[in-house]
Amino acid sequence: MTEFRLPPLVVDYNALWLQADVRGDRADWAERATAELLSRPQWAGQRTKDGEQRLTALMRQAAVIARKQAGAAASMGFILIPSPDEGIKGMVAVSPVDLAGRDTAEAWDDLLLELAPELPGDYPRDITALQTKAGDCRRLRLRYAAGDGPERPVGEHIAYLWVFEDYSAAVLMTISFPSLLEAARWLTALDELAAGVWLQRQPGSGPGPGPGSGESP
Repeated sequence: MTEFRLPPLVVDYNALWLQADVRGDRADWAERATAELLSRPQWAGQRTKDGEQRLTALMRQAAVIARKQAGAAASMGFILIPSPDEGIKGMVAVSPVDLAGRDTAEAWDDLLLELAPELPGDYPRDITALQTKAGDCRRLRLRYAAGDGPERPVGEHIAYLWVFEDYSAAVLMTISFPSLLEAARWLTALDELAAGVWLQRQPGSGPGPGPGSGESP
């Protein structure tokens, strides 16, 4: 394999999503995020002075939470915020992984095993092969129980994995839901987000990101 390089990913996203600030180096992100949301039809009712102020305050809080949730490894993040009534439902973190010389077959198997070891129990992992603009992808769904006792709430981790041999890198797109109902409700939206991931192999090789696209820095 070649030496690790950050894959030049672009993520096309729709009006359910908002690209997050995971780097913490854009002081005006909350204002720009507010402007992007208010440009969408479902947010038209917030186009007042008070509505804009409340939304900007929410985006400032969201920026802090996004940086904490994404961690140091994330190169991009996308907030699931479908409407004013729904609010923020979760955040996807997109993180590159150095394959450290592993070949493609080893990378798929090793990373899936690291993400969800095959352990006996009530919550077996569910792995599905998907096709995306960036190529082959594996979707991993893994249920988990939070807290102690027999009535523990069950949530779900959902991850999408790509392996890019030319870059000696893999990419993970991950999100967690504390409720199985919420995980099931937003699964199609997540699949659509994953389907919109593509690799900009060379400058000018593709159509370029539009207003609903996010790029790896």
